[in-house]
Formats: sequence, structure tokens, C-alpha cells
Amino acid sequence: MDKLDCINTFISVVEHGNFSSASRNLGITRDQVAKRICYLETLFDSVLFIRNTRNMSLTHSGEKFYQHSKVIMSEFEWATSDFTYDQEFPGGVLRINAPLSFQQTYLSEIISNFMTLYPLIKIDLFLSDKVIDINEENYDISLRISQKNTNEPHVHLFSIHHKYFYATKNYFKNHGKPKTLEELKQHNLLLYSQTKLNNKIILTKNKKEESFYCTPQLICNSGSFLLELCKRNQGIIYLPSFLVEKEEILDNISRCLEDYHSPPLHFYAITSSKKRPPRTLKLFLDHLKKFLPNTSSIST
Repeated sequence: MDKLDCINTFISVVEHGNFSSASRNLGITRDQVAKRICYLETLFDSVLFIRNTRNMSLTHSGEKFYQHSKVIMSEFEWATSDFTYDQEFPGGVLRINAPLSFQQTYLSEIISNFMTLYPLIKIDLFLSDKVIDINEENYDISLRISQKNTNEPHVHLFSIHHKYFYATKNYFKNHGKPKTLEELKQHNLLLYSQTKLNNKIILTKNKKEESFYCTPQLICNSGSFLLELCKRNQGIIYLPSFLVEKEEILDNISRCLEDYHSPPLHFYAITSSKKRPPRTLKLFLDHLKKFLPNTSSIST
């Protein structure tokens, strides 16, 4: 039997004077009222009411329990109201880590839409291409992009992308548009790298893997910087489609060697394994899942 129902029934009996009036107030039968009072008296091994043919009065124990019952129900109603408010207007702090490159695409739109939906949630966003330990750094979620595909717990895969070669129309007009990898070697290549000079690119054409060795004119750990140089007609970039999607739509740059594909890049999130996910995190994950499938750069 539910204890809160019994306590609420007890309060109603006290305030309405008898079982019959309490039953009408609560919308239950008189027999149900009697059973709930009996349950409480059995539970506490104490008589709560002195009963006679004319009226009912509280015993000393009953009087003390009535005072406590009022506090219990008041606290429960307050907690219910507070919880309902949190459900309707969630708040708190959400700590997010994301790659620097992702800020240039649709991260700002994702965060902006989320803030509009949940204005009481505070965002603590740290942008860095450095891979962090989410548990040690105490982040709620870390967004990542890599060739590594993982099915580990606390990993949420959102989308898959590929890299392509891009340049401006003016660059192609002045230097020619490469049609083969051998021709590509004659061009200024602007490549992304976080470590040492990387002169090997793995590509696939017609399901056949090919290795392309090159000497880039420039390497940089910022996709947005490379994109800006490309727009200034400085060379051909090799970047994920999601980084250049907007510029391609605006016709500021275009692809070459469209038949070649890079290994897939997985965009995913890692959540903490050391603490229970806050509701803010669940809301943000749902927001990501709804937003990302609408991006045209997703491919499988």
C-alpha cells in the first residue's frame, strides 16, 4: 500500500472529522479510507484515533503524527512542483569539449539552437584539437572526429564523412585542374596535419586502395586557415566535406578528382563513464542526433 496515499488520507480524516467525509473529499470508498488508516496504525503499532459513535478525536500519537504528516505532504508537493519545473525548464551546467575545426562548420548553429531551446542551461565550451581524457578533465561530453571507429561504451556515433580535394575556379583556371594523382603532384598542396609532415595519403577509387605520396607546400593544424588560403588561390586543399560544405554551396571552391575517396571519418561523442549522465547531457545528445542527420555532408 502506498504510504503517501495513506498519509494524505489520514490528514483528510483529521481535517474532515470522519471517514465518510474524508472518502467524499478524496473520491474513494469509506472502506478504502478505513483500510489506509488501519495500515498506518499497524505500521506504527499505535492507535491514531479515539473512536466513538458520535465523533473521532486524535490520540497523543495521532496528534504528533498529524503535525509530521503536514510537513511530509508539504515537502512532497514542493518537491513535485520543483521537479516538474525542472522537467519543463531544465537548467544546470553542461561542459563540452569539441575540435577547433568543428567551430567553423555547424557547431555554433547547434549550440545556438540548444541555447534557444534551453535558456536556463549554462554552456561551458572548450575548443581544442588535443584529445583529452574526459573523466580526468571533468567534461560531460567530448565531440571527436577520427578515422578510428569504436563500439566502446559511452561512445555515440553521429555521422560519417570523407575528405576530398578542393580549389577555387581561378586556381584551376591558372594552373589547370588535375585529372590524375600524377598530375596532382604538380600542384601546390595545402594539407592538414597535427604532427610531422605527412606525405602519404590513402585513397580509394573503384573500391581499389591507392597510396599517394606528395610533398605539400604547406601543412597546418587548422582546417579553417587552410580553407582561407585556398580561397586566396594558394593551392589545393584536402579536407573533410563538412569543413568546406558552405563554401562549396556558395560556389567559392569546387572539387577535383571526385572519383577518389578517403577512408571514412567518424564524427562521434564520448561521455563520462565515471558519473551518471545529467539530464542536460541527455538533452544535448538528443539535440545532436536530431540536428546532424539533416546535414548534407553525411555519407555512408
